[in-house]
Amino acid sequence: MVSFAGFQKMHTVFIVAPNRFFRESLATLLAAATDVVVLGAAESSASALQQISSLHPNVVVLSPDWRDSEFLATRAIRGVAPFARVLMITMDDDAEVFFKAVRSGAVGYLLKDASADEIVEAVRHLQENPVVCPPHLEGILFDYVANGSAAQVELTQRERQLIPLIGEGLTNKEIAVRLHLSEQTVKNHVHRILRKTGSSSRTSLTRLGKTSEFSPNRATNGPSCSSIS
Repeated sequence: MVSFAGFQKMHTVFIVAPNRFFRESLATLLAAATDVVVLGAAESSASALQQISSLHPNVVVLSPDWRDSEFLATRAIRGVAPFARVLMITMDDDAEVFFKAVRSGAVGYLLKDASADEIVEAVRHLQENPVVCPPHLEGILFDYVANGSAAQVELTQRERQLIPLIGEGLTNKEIAVRLHLSEQTVKNHVHRILRKTGSSSRTSLTRLGKTSEFSPNRATNGPSCSSIS
């Protein structure tokens, strides 16, 4: 009779990163985990696609090239390995960039200041969880899943923070004082919010800010990513 006592689930990983030092450091870091096997690494998706297609890794850890603003590498990887989970590691914590990554097919999103333990845990979590991301992006992802509107997808965390304050009737100067920003910075944010939401005036934003959708006490339980903290 075969015994499965002590059986350990293994996670196979392929790494794609243009920076050699980062690529080799990441490979060493992941290989140190007893339940992670690094199948290979490449500097670009173009040179990695054939290997990924034949090796069938569970997870592809991708550090995107800064020139790939639309994350075409993620789409290419998903094209040859539709069952692989793409974990993106990037320096950019902007919500708009995050949503581009999600729409391109990434299911994991970490920042490059993530600890070694956080990266290893993300690889493990992706086998069981739909999405892994930093805690501060969880609420934004919830809005994307629950509502799916283009305006919400494009709003940054700071812009979403401003809308309920506008709903309170605060002026740009008053918002600046409350958030410890310059008045010009607030004004710039308001202009971008008007453009993204298609609002014709600040009055429209005031009405929007009073809705439950932008309530500071809005519940956030529901579809969300698994955070690594």
